[in-house]
Amino acid sequence: MSYALFTFFFFIINLNDSFCQQPNAGKVNKDQFDLDRLDEKIIQWQKELNIPNVAIGIIENNKVLKTKVFGNLSNGKPAPKNMIFEVASVTKVVFSTLVLKLVQDGKWNLDEPLANYFVDPDVASSPYAKTITTRNVLSQQSGFDNWRWMNASGKLTFNFEPGTKFNYSGEGMDYLKSAIEDKFHKSLVQLSDSLLFKPLRMYDTHHQWDGKENFDRYSRMYDADGKEIVRTDYSLRASGAADLTTTIDDLSRFAIEVLKGAHLSDNLYHEMIKTQAEINPNLQQGLGWRVINGLPNHEYALQHGGNDPGVAAIIVLLPKSKRGIIVLTNADNGLILCNDIVRAALPEGKEIIHKAYKSIKMNEMPPVTELSDTLLKTYIGNYKRGDGADVTVTLKDHGLALRMTGIPVLNLLPQTEDKFFLMDFDVKVFFTKNADGTVNAVTVQDGENMMKCLKVTH
Repeated sequence: MSYALFTFFFFIINLNDSFCQQPNAGKVNKDQFDLDRLDEKIIQWQKELNIPNVAIGIIENNKVLKTKVFGNLSNGKPAPKNMIFEVASVTKVVFSTLVLKLVQDGKWNLDEPLANYFVDPDVASSPYAKTITTRNVLSQQSGFDNWRWMNASGKLTFNFEPGTKFNYSGEGMDYLKSAIEDKFHKSLVQLSDSLLFKPLRMYDTHHQWDGKENFDRYSRMYDADGKEIVRTDYSLRASGAADLTTTIDDLSRFAIEVLKGAHLSDNLYHEMIKTQAEINPNLQQGLGWRVINGLPNHEYALQHGGNDPGVAAIIVLLPKSKRGIIVLTNADNGLILCNDIVRAALPEGKEIIHKAYKSIKMNEMPPVTELSDTLLKTYIGNYKRGDGADVTVTLKDHGLALRMTGIPVLNLLPQTEDKFFLMDFDVKVFFTKNADGTVNAVTVQDGENMMKCLKVTH
């Protein structure tokens, strides 16, 4: 997700970094689990959602059942099977696996203060700088905001004592990266290549990219209308939080490694999957991975998503039944497609996606209220976000669609006359009116975070 977006979208910055299901896409029906029809569904959804490229990897019994890349290169030629995708915050679980391998080898300690190796100058005067540990970071309890620019000072700041509560943070991952690099006197690139990527034959996976090598098979990035997001510089710096480049075959090898236990001891693997922090009643945080418990047949899922402008990815693993699915896409609407494919490809898919992004039970979802098109048309028009960015609301399928740069089109489902909700997420949307009944603003709310957009034209 774009670093310019408001903080209430923290949960998809990778992920998850994800937003709403299209009302007519991904509906569960009797052929939901027919993998023979999955290809035609993906092609249909690609067209509807303006997504040039999609890659899927399906794992059964700890083996790759299928990998495939859909779509064409920008020059019109068919996309190669080794097309290179960015995966945004899916990077976090790859980095976390490297860290746990160092712990397994006795070279790193989950609970040793990172201050023994690194202290960021911004927080050097804080007593918490002496106590923050690897466990705090991997369990998303570092005490940091997602990114330091979110603080008024623009500097890294501890917002609470590390280890006391959940708060998703890319800064935490990069803080840990710096500590590891300082101890081993090696870069993240060197450590990952030697300890993770080469042993798993992930030869097309890199934490750093010059933006030029193998550019001919790079997936590029596209907005919600399918228009290419052109960059003057495609290079990517090494990060423990985002910007990994990979292929569907490479990431499938990684997924199988995790399904097989990642060569971790039983005790350390248990630490990885146990609840280190609670995100909401449906979703727990392990070490690196989101953990979804309470699935049928006593199954649990390891899940993580990633989302940046023109990038969306998801990985879901079911360790007990040795299954998994990976979806990589290269467009703003990609996360919608990621969710729809998980729902269509896994018997538990609908429940997994719901628990990954909604804090209420499935039977507690509010009913959709039928509103007339005449009423809905009073909400359509152009709005301005607080930072000046354009926001538009349009009529779509007897409902509303909200658009803003860098995120999927949000399909708004009416709950009341002026309050709307999203199918997959806790975000709420409501409209306010002037005394004469004309609409003056739309507000998007996630918990205590609110973003008000003023209406500028009808």
